[in-house]
Amino acid sequence: MFDRLWLMGLSWIACIPLMISTSLGTATDNIEEKSSPSETAQTDELDSSAPRATKHAKHKAPQHSDDSDQLRPTLGDLEYDWKPAPNVGYRDVGGQDELKKEITRSVLRPLTRIDEAYERFNVSPPNGILLYGPPGTGKTLFARAIAGELGHPYLELSAGDIKSRWINESTEQVNRLFDEAEQFNRCVIFIDEIDALLAGRGNELHREHAQVVNEFLAHLDDEEPNFLVIAATNRADLLDEAATRRGRFDQQYEIGLPDHDAREAIFRVRLRELPTALDEDDYQELADRSEELSSADIVGIVDDAAMHAAERDAEAITLDDLHESFPDPSTDTNT
Repeated sequence: MFDRLWLMGLSWIACIPLMISTSLGTATDNIEEKSSPSETAQTDELDSSAPRATKHAKHKAPQHSDDSDQLRPTLGDLEYDWKPAPNVGYRDVGGQDELKKEITRSVLRPLTRIDEAYERFNVSPPNGILLYGPPGTGKTLFARAIAGELGHPYLELSAGDIKSRWINESTEQVNRLFDEAEQFNRCVIFIDEIDALLAGRGNELHREHAQVVNEFLAHLDDEEPNFLVIAATNRADLLDEAATRRGRFDQQYEIGLPDHDAREAIFRVRLRELPTALDEDDYQELADRSEELSSADIVGIVDDAAMHAAERDAEAITLDDLHESFPDPSTDTNT
């Protein structure tokens, strides 16, 4: 009996280390189970803070961006066909030296220079200028050259692109035009055949036309415009009187048929990038012979001469090529 009790006691003593080990393991598991939610919460908090930090950074990003970027829309997203500044300048316009000087003084200088003298006397650049003269005298090219000299985005359209046969839509087109212009820091708008848009508003004209004229002139009255409107017409006398008053198209410049020096300069400009076999006397002869021709006529002569030279696989354009390209004297170029 005693031996049996002694053996049972010894067995119990032997189990104590095992019991202690089991208790410690259970306690460790409990600790891990209690700590796991905390660690998970910390991990979740870090993961959830990452998106918040990213969103916060995105929200702050515009504060560090250049505000002017907001005034540089993607040209393709606009309804009107806006283009970057034309790769054309004064050097691409033959002749018109006096007109270039006047436009430089009254338009380019106020728009491109911070001039203390202009600020002192509160001299502002024009909102709009009018180029007028016969067809084919280079009004469109001159408008592109002005935009190129300024380096501003450029829109070229005709009055027909704005006018519409649908009632009230023409007024909406005018508003859309200037709404898009406001998205740029500076821009140039060229409108050809402006007389079709801003013709005189007599009693016999449709009410819709009068509304279009009023809407357009209201935009042109902007005190701090970011645009320059260049308009062209063959008939300045048809314009509404309100369109030519001070602050609108009051600066008007005639572009007529080129004189002798201008004709020579146009030939030089058009032939500048082409292989030629001409001397100084040849240019003088071309200028003499092209009297009464327009800039467009001279451009056509050069283009036809280039075609003649190409057809005979010549090395250069000759004076004979140009002579053959002149219009027939018996043909009235005004018809």
